[in-house]
Parts: sequence; structure tokens; C-alpha cells
Amino acid sequence: MSISVRPARKSDAAEIALLVNIAVHGSVAKGWAQDKQAEGTYEPLEVGRLEMLKDDTPFGWRSAFMAEADDEVAGMLLGYRKPDAREPVPVNTWAPMRPIQELEAEAHGRWFISMLGVHKTWRGKGIGSVLLDHAEAQAKNTQARGQALVVEDANAGARKLYESRGFSVTASRPMVPFPGTPQHGSDWLLMVKE
Repeated sequence: MSISVRPARKSDAAEIALLVNIAVHGSVAKGWAQDKQAEGTYEPLEVGRLEMLKDDTPFGWRSAFMAEADDEVAGMLLGYRKPDAREPVPVNTWAPMRPIQELEAEAHGRWFISMLGVHKTWRGKGIGSVLLDHAEAQAKNTQARGQALVVEDANAGARKLYESRGFSVTASRPMVPFPGTPQHGSDWLLMVKE
């Protein structure tokens, strides 16, 4: 099996939205369902697709990289270089996202892995490691002072992978539940690799 990573194309927006939702165990689709853009849609992922189509945000298709294996998309990495200066969290940030964004703000100057999602049939086959290798290369290319990511304390599999790759927990924030979604842990953790 050969795994390759390529920059996302705008036409990947729906796949990126799906993998973002997978990365957060379905929680983000609950927010998309409440979004004003959801009116007239039949599926919250349609709103996610619209979000991923935006050109003017780091949380969109321009910041995504697609892992392909056996002629299909197996996973996705969404990440970007954070500015060197710490940026404040906007006051109107949705409550469930606030602790995540507070931790992300502490990652200034680093290459931030915002999302890493792998389709179920491809988990445990090295896709996550290949995407993390790509993130490390991006950090070097952008002269970031390391990498950072946010993960749930209860996501033992992801934490084990990140720890094996040199990431360690440097900060945490209590979770605020996403409406209508079971909470999988109690804290969000900021993990950093220098």
C-alpha cells in the first residue's frame, strides 16, 4: 500500500468537512445544524462544506492536506502556521469552542494541527503517522517554533500516537459540552512538540 499526501483542492471541501466531523466524533455537525446557513439544507455537513469552501480563513480547504491510499482519500490534516504574536480569542466565540480556541491561542508561533481525521477503514494503517510527518515538514518549511494540537483527554488512542511522536501536554481547559452530543472526556489538552 502506498500512501501519498497532497494539498487539498477546493473540490475536496465536502470530504474535508466529513473528516473534520469525524475528527471531533460528530460534535461539529451539531453546531453546523444550528448555523443560520443550515436553513434549507438536509444535512449539517452541507454547512460544513460551505465553511470549508471559504478562501479567507485558515480553517478551510486552503489549509488542508489529503492522504490518499489505494486511489481513495483515507485521511486529512488541516493545519496552519500560527502568527508569532498571541491573538486574543473573540468575545463572541461559541461556548463549546471557547476552551479549544483559548488553547490554540497559546500555540502562537507554532504550526497548529487543527484537525487530523482518518476514515474508519484506514485507521491503524499508518495514515495518521504519514499526516504527522507532513505536519512536521510544514512546521520546518514555515520556520515555526514547533507544533501544537488540541485533543480530548479521553482520546487515549490519539494521545498515545501524539506522545509517541514527541508531543507532550502543556495546558488544559475544562470542556463545555456541544449541545446534543455526549461528552467523551472532561478536559481539552494542548499538546506541544518543540
